[in-house]
Amino acid sequence: MLDGALCAFAVMASMQSLKTPGRVSPARRQALRDAAGVGTAVIVAYGMATGFDSALVALAIAAFAMLTPRFGRSTPASLQSALALAALASASADRALGFDPGASLGLTALGGLAAIALALVLGRVRFGVSNTKLMNAMHFTCAALCTVIAYPAGFEGGAVSVVIIGAMVALIGAYLAMAMADRAYPVFIAALNGYAACSVVAAGVGLANGALVVTGVALVLGCVATCTSVRPSGAPREK
Repeated sequence: MLDGALCAFAVMASMQSLKTPGRVSPARRQALRDAAGVGTAVIVAYGMATGFDSALVALAIAAFAMLTPRFGRSTPASLQSALALAALASASADRALGFDPGASLGLTALGGLAAIALALVLGRVRFGVSNTKLMNAMHFTCAALCTVIAYPAGFEGGAVSVVIIGAMVALIGAYLAMAMADRAYPVFIAALNGYAACSVVAAGVGLANGALVVTGVALVLGCVATCTSVRPSGAPREK
C-alpha cells in the first residue's frame, strides 16, 4: 500500500518540477526527453522480464496522479530526498520481511488512490516550514535516519543491499548540503537526489516491485527538471 502512495506522490512531485514559468530552453527539453526515453525503456524492459502486472498497476496510478492539479511553484529538493528515502526504506523493509509486492497489487492500487485523494483535499492548503533552524534540524535528522537504514543493510548480502547503502550515502550528502549550505548548491543536491532515484529503480528491479520502478523513474525526471532549471551563476538572463 505504501509503494502505491509513494508512486503517486513521486509522479505529482515530478509534474510539479516540470512546471516552470517562461520558455523552456532546447537543452532542458533535450535532457528531459532523454531522461523520459531511458525511463520508458527501463519500465518496458522490466515488464518484459518480470511481467506487466505490477508495472501496469503502477502506470495506472501514475496516469491518475498526472491528472491532479498542480499547486505552488516548484518541488523543493527536500521533498525529492524524502520521497527517495521513503521508497528505499520501504524496499529495505520489504526485503527484510520477505514481502512479495506482486501478491498485493490491490493494496498498491488502493494506496495510490488514497494518496491522490489526499493530495486533492490538501492541495490548496498553504503550509510550510519557514524556520531555518527547524528545517536544518529536520535535514540532520533525516541524515541520521539514512545511517539507521544503511547499517542493517550492511549485514545483508545481495545487490539490493549495495544499492540501498549507496543511495543512503548519497542522501546523507544531500541532506547535509541542504542543512549547511541551504540553496548554495542546487545542482549538487539534485545530482545526489538523482542518484538516489536511480537506486530506487534498481531496488524495484531487484525486488520485482513495479511501483518502486515507476516511483524511481518519476523521481529521476523530477531531479533532471530541477537540475536543468537552475541558472548558472553569471549567466545572462533571457529577455
